[in-house]
Amino acid sequence: MLLERLHLVQSGQAISQIEDAKLSTAHYIRIRLHGWMAALMCADICGAIVLSLIIFNVYAEPLNYARTQLWAGLGGFVVAWSLAAYSQGLYERGATFSGRRLLFLKTIATCAIAFGLLMLLAFGFKFIGGVSRLWLMASGASTCLWVLVVRLAFRQRLETMLRSGYCLDRALLLCGSMPSGYAARDAAERESRGQIRITAIAPIPGLPGSPALGFVESAIRSGSIDHVFVAGFDKYVAETNTLLGRLAQLAVDVTLLPNFQGVRAPSLRAWRIGMLPAVDVACRPLTQVQSFIKRTEDLVLGCIMLLLAAPMMLLIALAIKLDSRGPVFFRQTRLGFHDKAFKVWKFRTMRPDADRGPVLRQTSRDDDRVTRLGQLLRRTSLDELPQLFNVISGEMSIVGPRPHADTMTTAGLPLHEVLDVYASRHRIKPGITGWAQVNGCRGEVTNEAKLRQRVTLDCHYIENWSIALDAWIIFRTVALALFDRDAY
Repeated sequence: MLLERLHLVQSGQAISQIEDAKLSTAHYIRIRLHGWMAALMCADICGAIVLSLIIFNVYAEPLNYARTQLWAGLGGFVVAWSLAAYSQGLYERGATFSGRRLLFLKTIATCAIAFGLLMLLAFGFKFIGGVSRLWLMASGASTCLWVLVVRLAFRQRLETMLRSGYCLDRALLLCGSMPSGYAARDAAERESRGQIRITAIAPIPGLPGSPALGFVESAIRSGSIDHVFVAGFDKYVAETNTLLGRLAQLAVDVTLLPNFQGVRAPSLRAWRIGMLPAVDVACRPLTQVQSFIKRTEDLVLGCIMLLLAAPMMLLIALAIKLDSRGPVFFRQTRLGFHDKAFKVWKFRTMRPDADRGPVLRQTSRDDDRVTRLGQLLRRTSLDELPQLFNVISGEMSIVGPRPHADTMTTAGLPLHEVLDVYASRHRIKPGITGWAQVNGCRGEVTNEAKLRQRVTLDCHYIENWSIALDAWIIFRTVALALFDRDAY
């Protein structure tokens, strides 16, 4: 992963800007904290279960307590621990690097809540009523001690790794002047105790000697950068606002290091890097955990839908061949996540020569290019079924903003020229159906008002994503496919 045409920083040494200079961010190895947290949670639960079994065999076995009650209790503990840890944020980054006192209190609170829930289940519903309360209390105390020891050892290991060159975030620092950039770099790395490493420094785009915004965006899209910091911008408000407007359209964390006077940036969260104040003004729409959940949802639903729809897809393919000459499938270049182009799959609903030309003509009502069968397929949205292949391959999601063709225009202009925030809808993967589609935004986009309405609805979905919202959109999509008279 490479950064180009930037002032580069390696091992605290600044490298002057040169044409096509390149930096491999392998110098700073990023710690995948979510993987470590999953391992830590497994260690906590497995250790607690082993200790509980040992205590049971030493104490409860001579008293002939039923082992079936034991396994019921351990199963209830796993559920109770997961709920308690979530409520206390025990496996979040903030808890891991908090002070020892706060870490101790969070651990005690998690254990108390977990075993409180287990006691409630045990004696309220009597499903593990045969197990001794003394055994439960001894298990709780040993679990608390185990979690504390493991967590302190885990944090000590992380701190050792951070001191040896690892980091949690590889950051790009954009600054009003290089001296202010060097000062901000030193402060960020010092105050974060190595959690943040500045891999490159450059002037804010628009200032003399700065890289173009396109190079900054390319570095972010390449995955080389996890975070962008902007510092020393108080005299360059216009350039900063332009930069923030472009970065807000990308899936990247963006943080301003004050002064904030005159800057049009909504504050999402104020926090500190040690004693250095910072404010987040943009963030990735989905966390790593949420992205994993959504991808799992896409794979599970995509495979199930593909299996159920396979017979119908075969019949549709046969009907297309009988209805008109030409291929069964139609592939078109669309814009997806971070404006990356991909080929979308659809059943062909038009004549084979319908879309020749440099500019895409949007489909309109009673379009003479649509075949007889195509009218039915488009009205019921069955022509979208092959996009399940795009979902399974990872190019699309079941639910998300509908992808538009890269040559599509509105009022004779490309979509991003009609609406400057258009690219904001590309912060997540596009979908087969979306919030805009189930709220009446189907068909042609003939003017700026219609485009703005779609982008607004798409951004609402991105900022309020949940599994429940996806389920509601899928349900409404099925209903619209059956009863929507305005589809064409």
